[in-house]
Amino acid sequence: MKFRPLSLSLSLAATLMAGSAFAQSGYTIKLGYGSIDPRATSSDLKGTLPAYNAAAGGYLGNVAVSSGVSLEVQTQDTLMFSIERALNDNWAVELRLGYPPKHDVKLRVNNPQLQGDRAMLSDAGKAAVASAEAAYGPAGGDAAVAKVGQGVGAKLAANNGLVVAGVRQWAPTLFLNYKFGDKTQALRPWVGVGINHTTFKSSTNAVGNELYHDGAVRVKLSDSTGLAFQTGVTYQFDQNWSLQASWMTAAVKHNLTTYTDHSSQKATYRFHPSVFAAVVAYSF
Repeated sequence: MKFRPLSLSLSLAATLMAGSAFAQSGYTIKLGYGSIDPRATSSDLKGTLPAYNAAAGGYLGNVAVSSGVSLEVQTQDTLMFSIERALNDNWAVELRLGYPPKHDVKLRVNNPQLQGDRAMLSDAGKAAVASAEAAYGPAGGDAAVAKVGQGVGAKLAANNGLVVAGVRQWAPTLFLNYKFGDKTQALRPWVGVGINHTTFKSSTNAVGNELYHDGAVRVKLSDSTGLAFQTGVTYQFDQNWSLQASWMTAAVKHNLTTYTDHSSQKATYRFHPSVFAAVVAYSF
């Protein structure tokens, strides 16, 4: 997987480090704690899920995913880091980074009632239906098809609320900040607007692999670029050291595609993460 944001952040850092005719206060390095609440539940999964029954011949075919099946990204803490370049007493440019956190992803099932579809049955599934029809007539065949969907629905319901995957995100953000008040004030609030670029990398865990039970699970997530906003307050101890508390959010959207040997599902995330940070800052 190519990390295009790396080249982006390097160019942003070069811009940040470049000298400015307006610079008066130099640089500030910030290091501390951050809590990221993604506030992210995907749209309903669209596509198919594989159905397996060892007693009936293994892979029986696919079942269309019903409405009400989605994925929810969980809150995670991480190490926050940023570097800020002052332009004058009130304006500054800041590049926010941080250690890429890995978020748990939970399965949410609000509708586990799935119906089988004859058109999506495998050879083993068709054989099971034919056997049921031979024994019980057309009604037995319909019941056999329905059981394919019921089996998948029951498995989804049994995994509702469990962590089925993890997603790691890397989100460099470039801000233009405005600091209120005079530079001699110990306590100064500030706001910033900027651009965020987020790269995602995801994989399923043992629970997710067993849920599919269909060979290797491949997850593809698109990158996201969007506007960002932050606000915070700085308490200056002396010329060099300060404490800062801040809140940040960004407009993030990405598309999710999951593939197995016989099935695929798609979903979309649109969310505005809420990032709270407390950092120690050193200015020089």
